[in-house]
Amino acid sequence: VGEKVVGGADPLAEYIPTSHVGVEIGGGVGLHYHYGTLGQLEHGINYADAYLRSIGEADEPTASLKRWPHRRGERVSLFILAGHRNMEGERAFIQELGELEGGRSLLEPQPGIPFRYSLGGGYRTSSSWEPLAPAGYYDTFGPELSFGATLAGELEGSIAIAKFTHSGSQIIDWSPEGSMAESRHIYPAFLDFVREAVAELEGKGNDVDLAGIFYHVGENDMSWGPFRRGAAERMQTLVNASRESLDLPELKWFVSQQPPTDDKGVNEIDVTSMIAEVAASDPHLIHVKAFDLPPQEKKLVLDTPGVIALGEELAKSWLKEN
Repeated sequence: VGEKVVGGADPLAEYIPTSHVGVEIGGGVGLHYHYGTLGQLEHGINYADAYLRSIGEADEPTASLKRWPHRRGERVSLFILAGHRNMEGERAFIQELGELEGGRSLLEPQPGIPFRYSLGGGYRTSSSWEPLAPAGYYDTFGPELSFGATLAGELEGSIAIAKFTHSGSQIIDWSPEGSMAESRHIYPAFLDFVREAVAELEGKGNDVDLAGIFYHVGENDMSWGPFRRGAAERMQTLVNASRESLDLPELKWFVSQQPPTDDKGVNEIDVTSMIAEVAASDPHLIHVKAFDLPPQEKKLVLDTPGVIALGEELAKSWLKEN
């Protein structure tokens, strides 16, 4: 917080955010908040980008839709994707996507699916609706690509996707009360993001059906003991509060969970059963157990095939319910 204050008060100083930078996943439980090779490379890019901005040379191309794909008066299903590192796609790279079967089609912009986003806690945001396409700041992408492709292959109606992520957050940061880290209080910004997405679609003459919020639970929340123990209750608080704030008491939430960390230090905390219990008591909360993802090299953060599979699983869960 002190560093941010200095950066904001001194016209010759700038605070460089780092919570969205790739971190190491070591032994035991939880993420290790120091840099390996990936994090060091990304950290250097952040410094270079900041310098280029300071001299007016930043290259920030926009990919706004050339024409709005949905007719006025047409009903549009809006899908909200939200979460942490794996929803952001920290270790899913477009260079690897192009090498996978069917991956090249996901690289192509999809002008029929409007997409807007706020990534890394606001580190990178869309200035307007864009065609669905890779949008990560380090040539990365999230589950939205395979999610959108799977829906488009099954639905005849019009859709739009909006994604809000913060890699450095935990579920407690998304709760209405927030955590002791006031700068990571996600809830107000997230609700504003959802409202703005709906308002913008309505402003283009479309009726909006908020089809659901798809939230992938936090990586540390599935691993580190104190977060793991409180994950289900905090998630339930977030879901209930969002429905009240948006005045949508039957708003569907699709809460996805990858296999939690298997370690003797935390295995006594059955977080899967705790989340399942919350979902069983809520007819509009669907617990998506993404337990059949491709084998992963890292314990917590999904790679390219894992992120693709997660997007497909989320889309299939919605199609099953509808």
